[in-house]
Amino acid sequence: MSKEDKKESPYEQVEGKLDTIDLCLHNAQKEIAELVRRMKESPEVCPDEQDGDKAIQDALDNFFINDLLKQKPIGDA
Repeated sequence: MSKEDKKESPYEQVEGKLDTIDLCLHNAQKEIAELVRRMKESPEVCPDEQDGDKAIQDALDNFFINDLLKQKPIGDA
């Protein structure tokens, strides 16, 4: 086989890009549906604020856990 036979055809490149776009659109539809559900459950609470608070708490938890793992044990462990 020559090098030209092994090259990916332009059709396959476009098909791959379309598959990626389809996947991104599908994920966006799921995220929008989840956001709408959350807003209907509690309209007085902003989902972005909830997500931000959760992200901050997760970051703090990870920081303190890593800090504890770096410390040497005290006494006979």
